[in-house]
Amino acid sequence: MKVSNSTALVTGANRGIGLVLVKELLNRGASKVYATYRSESNRAALDELGDRVIPVHLDLSDKTTIAKLSQSVSSLNILINNAGIFTGTNLLEDTEEQLRNDIETNLFGTLAVTKALLPALKKESSAAIVNVSSIAGLAAMPSFGGYSASKAALHSLTQSIRGKLKADGISVHGVYPGPVATRMTEGFEMDTAPPSDVARTILDGTENGVEEIFPDPLSEQVGPVYLSSPKGLEQNFAGF
Repeated sequence: MKVSNSTALVTGANRGIGLVLVKELLNRGASKVYATYRSESNRAALDELGDRVIPVHLDLSDKTTIAKLSQSVSSLNILINNAGIFTGTNLLEDTEEQLRNDIETNLFGTLAVTKALLPALKKESSAAIVNVSSIAGLAAMPSFGGYSASKAALHSLTQSIRGKLKADGISVHGVYPGPVATRMTEGFEMDTAPPSDVARTILDGTENGVEEIFPDPLSEQVGPVYLSSPKGLEQNFAGF
C-alpha cells in the first residue's frame, strides 16, 4: 500500500491526530483526501488545506450522514477510522448512557463507516483500512473503563474484518497509541507524544504492511508485552 497518488479518507479529521494525518497524507503525495468533521464550527482547519482536501460532514452517531458519505466517495484506497470519543471512566460508576455513547461511536460508528465505504475500497487493486484503537483496548485501564471496553471491541472488530477481507486484497491495520498531545488528554498528568510523530508512524506502518502499529514511545513498550503476555499487561494497567 503506497500513499502516493492514492485517495484516502480520514474520520475525525478536523483536529488532533486526524488533522495531522490529513497533512501527512498530503505530504506523501495523496491525490485526494476526504476529511470528515462533525460540526460546521470545526471545519475551518480543513478548508485551509487546499484543493486536494475535500471536507465532508460526518457524525458517527447519525446514520444519515454515514449514508451520504458513501454516496460522496466513488473510489477509495485508504480508509482511516480515527474518529472516537472518551466518555466513560469507571464502569462501576458510569451511567449506562456514558458506556453506550462510547460503544455506539467507537464500535458501531466505525463499523458503519467501514461497511458504507467497502464497495469503494473493493474497486481498487490496492486498499487498506486503518482503525485507530488504543493501548487501553489491549488491556483495560480501570480508570478508563468505558473507553477501554469500546476500544477492546474495536480491536476485536479489526481482527474480524482482517480475516474477512484478506481474500479481497484489503489490508487491515490496528493502531494502538498511548497518550498523545490532543484535546482528549488535556487535564491528565502524563507524558504525551506529538501527533505529528504518531501520524508518520501510522502511515509508515500502513505502507509497510504492519498489522499492529504502536506509534509512540509508550505503545512501543506496551506492544511487545501484550504480544508476549496479555495477562502481564492487564496486571500492569490495573494500577492506572
